[in-house]
Amino acid sequence: MATTPAYDAPITFSTVIDDDHNAINWGAGRLKRARTPSERARLLREVTWLLVRHDVSEDLVMRPAFIEHLGEVGVQMAEHDRSDHERAKVELLALFDRVRLVESDCSTPIDTDTDTDTDTTTSSKANAVLDFDEFDMVIEKLFADLLEHMKVESGEQIPALERILDPLESQRLGREYMKTQVLTPDLEIVDKSDGLTKRKVWRDVEDYARTDLAGFKEIYDRLTEDQFMMGVRAYYRQYVNGKL
Repeated sequence: MATTPAYDAPITFSTVIDDDHNAINWGAGRLKRARTPSERARLLREVTWLLVRHDVSEDLVMRPAFIEHLGEVGVQMAEHDRSDHERAKVELLALFDRVRLVESDCSTPIDTDTDTDTDTTTSSKANAVLDFDEFDMVIEKLFADLLEHMKVESGEQIPALERILDPLESQRLGREYMKTQVLTPDLEIVDKSDGLTKRKVWRDVEDYARTDLAGFKEIYDRLTEDQFMMGVRAYYRQYVNGKL
């Protein structure tokens, strides 16, 4: 008798959410330990897109479930969750900008022959520099707030939802969330112009991170069932087989 593939094993919604939280926290821990500019920049990009995808995944699956099953309380939970993530995204992107400026602009010589105020230009570039202590302080504060947010979500909000859901609905929501894992910065979709050619959706991580929720939903609606299954398999490969 053939065995069922591991990725078909049912998993509850709360487990899937917790796994996503753990991935973000794991990435944040690596970012905090980074000690070179290049390592900080690389890990910051990774954590940024993981957090952005988490926000998108929750907007596609969790927040609608809050609203559907928890009524007015669910509406408030969804709005609070959305605003928390938007604030974190803004802060991460601001940090992203400063790190990028350090990598590029600060190595560019100042043109003293132009009419640009040299003092202003120098000050602007100096302000872009983010030393280790300041970087650590910003990251510590940001992820301390996010950790508190995740504790409330996993410890209070999701359990309140799970108490209302029957096991099959919990597993269905979990699987819907898994599908969203296909939304990575490397995602390709079929070009509308000819229906055949594949193209990358986003130029890079920054392009991905600056896409708003409406933009992500538009892309998500164009994905195929095969692509959704790629998301499911990616989840099982990372969290079930890989045991992150």
